[in-house]
Amino acid sequence: MLRELKKAAEESGKDPQEFQQTANYLLANQFVSAFKHGQRRHFLLVEMYQQYFANLFDALGMKLYVNENERLAGVLPVEKEAFVRLKTDETLILLVLRQVYEEKIENFEVDNGFVATNTLTVLERYVQLVKREIPSETRFKEILSLFSKHGVIIRGKAYEEDAKNLMINITPVVRLIVTEAYLRQLENFNGVDPDEDEVVDEEMETTESGTEAQ
Repeated sequence: MLRELKKAAEESGKDPQEFQQTANYLLANQFVSAFKHGQRRHFLLVEMYQQYFANLFDALGMKLYVNENERLAGVLPVEKEAFVRLKTDETLILLVLRQVYEEKIENFEVDNGFVATNTLTVLERYVQLVKREIPSETRFKEILSLFSKHGVIIRGKAYEEDAKNLMINITPVVRLIVTEAYLRQLENFNGVDPDEDEVVDEEMETTESGTEAQ
């Protein structure tokens, strides 16, 4: 890999450290978007040298994902053991985000693959669909932080009229980690905990270990 790194750096005229920084950024954050502040340079480098990064992550047991239309790149683990075990409230919020995303897409309310919504809308939909009380404010912030870290959402500012209601953008990543089959299960959700194993198999394909679903 050092030989490939040297070759890529020479072809690009860039310092090898830039390739290393981009690889480390992907390992830490999993996805990068050309439309997200601070991530554009990482996306462009991955887009230009896809084969180098594909080989690099393949050696680490991961596969490179690049969507040039949505300007999104990331890494997904190959082995199931690398998947994060989501807790039930995390799973349900994730599924709600996917449904909101699909509705916005169908209504052409999309900008570069991102759809805008807010936390109040997400919580209202949560109650409507899963018929449970919403998570506590502290817990909800923890869930938002988790999904923000893995590129599912981008958190924005609070509304002036309601400081607890945050603007958020749902990214195309949500489609990668929530399958159509599991999304249909949400529509028939009857208050019983979903089988986290099904959503974990293909959905929350993250690069670090997590907590067991409860």
